[in-house]
Amino acid sequence: MLIGGKVVASATGTDSGELDWTNWDVSAYAGQQAQIQVVDSATGGWGHLMVGDIVFSDQKAAPKDDQTSVNLVVDGQVVRSATGSDSESLDWASWDLHDLVGKQAQIQIVDHDSGGWGHILADDFTAADAPAQSVIQRAHWIDYGPDFYASSTFNDTPDGSRIMIGWMNNWQYGQEIPTSPWRSADSLPRRLSLTTIDGKVQLAQQPISLTSLRRSQYSTSALQLDSNTVPVPANAGPEFEAQVSLNPHGASQVGLDVRTGAGGRRTRIGYDAGTGRLFVDRTASGDVGFDPTFPSVESAPVTLTNGALALHILVDASSVEVYTADGTRVLTTQIFPTIQIFPDPASTGLDVFATGGRATVAGLHVWKLASIWP
Repeated sequence: MLIGGKVVASATGTDSGELDWTNWDVSAYAGQQAQIQVVDSATGGWGHLMVGDIVFSDQKAAPKDDQTSVNLVVDGQVVRSATGSDSESLDWASWDLHDLVGKQAQIQIVDHDSGGWGHILADDFTAADAPAQSVIQRAHWIDYGPDFYASSTFNDTPDGSRIMIGWMNNWQYGQEIPTSPWRSADSLPRRLSLTTIDGKVQLAQQPISLTSLRRSQYSTSALQLDSNTVPVPANAGPEFEAQVSLNPHGASQVGLDVRTGAGGRRTRIGYDAGTGRLFVDRTASGDVGFDPTFPSVESAPVTLTNGALALHILVDASSVEVYTADGTRVLTTQIFPTIQIFPDPASTGLDVFATGGRATVAGLHVWKLASIWP
């Protein structure tokens, strides 16, 4: 809204394609001349702008109420809430209720949606010692990372194996990543096989051999840690291959920090003993501000073998690929520890870490790889 050629109130939509009410308090401008200005300055992609029912009123227009939820109520207050996924398929959702033990509670099923057809489904309310897993959590993913998409496989290879390559990106932020003129890269080729674990046939993946690209090696038999971080003098540069075995002993987490640099920059690869999951934490990996979904922690359930977890790790200029030794778990993530389009030479450090107790990092082998950068 313009008064005297100046914008005094402004509103935007929610990019949903649906109209909803918004409000301005214009009491301070009573008696003045005003204009309503509808602006569309977007220049890219398809879209349109919708405006309707501009009304003056003594009361605020209430926004559309489309709340459907299941709430847990204690002492008249909603202390937990869950919603579905706008699907006819029921799936599990879980609440941690340890802080509410001994209190009286009510389950409240809420449907305030008054527009259109629909209904709310809820069933099987259960108290348990462990959370029920959703269908997404129970799934056995080809890749548990966020950046392995539209994979393709190739046959008729010289050794008869099946090779898979994926696009290393994610449509949530694929057009926003800080690279130019390209948009990401392909994953390293992976050799596929089938393996039987606990009577179940599972897909296994291993990267093709990079032996021809190895230029130098650093090895250590075992590093003992006690809630600390130790730099590794590997001088591996921005592109390297590593193999390692993690034994958490009494630690809550143990692993490697790769592409470390100034200001706490790092990508953390580790095992969380509390959750039993392998994880890649890229929240401090470098440039993470171009999309709110990018600074993430990705994880996959794993089972220790004789108390240890063996990993095969591949680090490139803007990516990390982590494989378990049996190949049944893989996490692929992009990282951008860069200042310009070339890797930041200061972000090439490598550390081992443990938090919350003692741990062992054993059999660490690091190979510097031939670089495509000048």
